[in-house]
Amino acid sequence: MARQLPADRHIMPFPRKNTSAPVTLDDMTHPPTDNIPDEASQDAPDDRPTIVPYRGTVPYRGTPEALASELRTISQSIDIADVPDDAWPQLAKYCLLVWDWNEKINLTRHTDPDRFVKRDLLDSVMLASHLAQNEEVLDIGTGGGVPGILLAILRPDIQVTLCDSVAKKARVAEQIVDDLGLKVPVYPQSVTKVLEDFRYDSLVARAVGPLARLCGWLKEDWHKIGRLLAIKGPKWVEERGEARHRGLLKGVDLRRLVSYRMPDTDSESTILQLSRQRGAQPIEEI
Repeated sequence: MARQLPADRHIMPFPRKNTSAPVTLDDMTHPPTDNIPDEASQDAPDDRPTIVPYRGTVPYRGTPEALASELRTISQSIDIADVPDDAWPQLAKYCLLVWDWNEKINLTRHTDPDRFVKRDLLDSVMLASHLAQNEEVLDIGTGGGVPGILLAILRPDIQVTLCDSVAKKARVAEQIVDDLGLKVPVYPQSVTKVLEDFRYDSLVARAVGPLARLCGWLKEDWHKIGRLLAIKGPKWVEERGEARHRGLLKGVDLRRLVSYRMPDTDSESTILQLSRQRGAQPIEEI
């Protein structure tokens, strides 16, 4: 359950309001047939290099059990160890769901087991290792549910919420969550709208925009969240410079939590932590 941030405490619980009800699929009896471009303000290309040649959107032909075994084997080959045994069937089911939907609406480029493990799963596992027990997390611009849905599978102790300003993508994310049996609210709204009503320990973001855009969205809301965890590619240093030049890092503490090699490339991924500096005023008040 999302939490409110009172003035005299860092974070305390508060009941959910009903002003932003989760999206439902009652009016959507069939999947959409149109291919939606990445048109959301929260969508941006990933600046990290492609791992393997793109194989298109040919549906996976194996069984869910075979896929779970293949995902585990690929993960072991790149030393991903922090995946609970009971998560593999859920991860395989997630893949089959999102790959099926991807033929109808543009959600992901990672449409085979190798790309899924070496990008989506690796990023989510690394991110999960930096989340505390029972954290309340909002995945902003979730798209196909990475990292939010994967975090909910990998870390059932945390409370994950998803948001996406593209309503069709939010509806698909809600359907995937329902099919997986996860208790994950989904809001068809931008992060700024969600933060009008809710508070979170951590926001997480991957491939939703450069740091200047993320900081621009949050410039009036840093005092409402514990921190932002952003998965970035090798251009994050340039992005930091741009955000700093535009004054968007004033009163914001930015730290590099970890960098890790992207398999089959010479590049690195980096998880950045951004949070309001202690005692800093919201940017619009400075």
